[in-house]
Amino acid sequence: MSLKMNPRTPQRLYAALAIRQVRCVAVLSVEFLVTAITRAKMMSSQKAWLWGLVLFGWAGNSGATELTRVTLKMLIEIAQAQDPWIAGSHYRQAREEAFSDGAAGLPAPTVTLGLNNVPTSGFNLNQESMTQFQLGVQQTLPRGRTVALTRQKFDQKGLIEAHSRDARKADIVRRISRLYLEIFRHQQTAALIENDLTLVDQLIENALSQYTTGALGFHQQEVIQAQTERSRLIDRLNLALQRQDQNYAALSAWLGHGPTGDRLHFEGELAQLFPVPAAVLIQNPDLKVQVLAEAFAAHPLVQGLDQGVNAADTESDLAAERSKPQWGINARYGQRQDSAMGVSRADFLSLGVSFDLPMMNRRQLNSQVTAAIADREGVKTDRALMLRQIKVGYDLAALNYRHLLVRQQHYKTQLLQQVSEEATASLAAYTTESGTFSDVLQANMRGLKVKTDALNVDVDLHQSIIDLDYYLVAMNSSGEIMQGGAAFEARLQRTAK
Repeated sequence: MSLKMNPRTPQRLYAALAIRQVRCVAVLSVEFLVTAITRAKMMSSQKAWLWGLVLFGWAGNSGATELTRVTLKMLIEIAQAQDPWIAGSHYRQAREEAFSDGAAGLPAPTVTLGLNNVPTSGFNLNQESMTQFQLGVQQTLPRGRTVALTRQKFDQKGLIEAHSRDARKADIVRRISRLYLEIFRHQQTAALIENDLTLVDQLIENALSQYTTGALGFHQQEVIQAQTERSRLIDRLNLALQRQDQNYAALSAWLGHGPTGDRLHFEGELAQLFPVPAAVLIQNPDLKVQVLAEAFAAHPLVQGLDQGVNAADTESDLAAERSKPQWGINARYGQRQDSAMGVSRADFLSLGVSFDLPMMNRRQLNSQVTAAIADREGVKTDRALMLRQIKVGYDLAALNYRHLLVRQQHYKTQLLQQVSEEATASLAAYTTESGTFSDVLQANMRGLKVKTDALNVDVDLHQSIIDLDYYLVAMNSSGEIMQGGAAFEARLQRTAK
């Protein structure tokens, strides 16, 4: 929207700009739709399908057909489908699974070939009865339960990646939802300022008309004051549009492409998009403490550290198993030549077992066990620290929620109504020539500030709900604890379509 408006004809400019924008959208939407179809044909994966859906939604709704609009749920799904970290986590889990499968087999057997007891007097193979060609095979057996424990350790490390992905998805939900709300905040702020600009333009036009006709009680400073307020409003509008574009740019970092400002539509109430978690509404203090403790313990970040503790426990058991002897079996077959007189000689077959003596290296083994135990205790302290951070984050979000809820009710029941009555009264007094032009202008400015503050409180309130939802991601809408990916799916289902 152009901000250089003639104060005498603001409505005409608004209408002209609106017609111009509609024409541009009608032309660009066809190009956008062709791009979406082309991309959809070139891509076959789920990620490509979702991206094509977003392009289709961003194509606009010109003409008689209304195209699919981009929703918060679609943005979250696209961001998760295109997140490189999640893709890398799948590869890391596949690596651990491959290591687990590889640990199931026995060590490779050892084959020995030899020509034994050859006489050096003539190197005749049938001269001495002990000369023989020998083939031997030796198989080393795993030490204790090391194979099972090694597989268990790799499986547990793979589960760590699964929980890390759930935590990443929950974090993406929080980040995308916050960006969504920030775009909403600045878009609505710009709309409030534009509405106020319309009234200011009308006041300026009226003031200029009265000033030029020499109306009594009307001074030039009032016209200048109104024009100054209008310039300040234009600066605030530019700032709101700038911050809106900044948040769209931040959103594009997750989507791989920046959506245009007029392609993201906000429909419905914020309370429908971001419902308050059930655990927050529990009135019984003891029950609430118990439910929150279970929810914190089931958070994907804590669950990942729980698997880390299990993996460290397994590593400790594995270090203890290395103190057991390692056994091996061997077999050798020796083939002998007949004697020089033609007498047949029997071949030899040898069987045997072998084992090592790890107790001779007890100091090294004890050090490995001690290191594994220390690593396990370190992971336990990380888990305790993570639980503390989640609890502190929840308490801060709950505190913000309670105070912002009080402020929201105060704005709804008192402030907004009061500034509306003040603006109406000042305008009525001005039209009956019992009030001044400055009173109308200042009442309008105060009304805009209160409306903007109310909008900020409303957005901040729902951002605190987003934080609460993040810390209680393991709970469904009924307050029941859910594990793993089911918790995230329940969170996503609560997001309005």
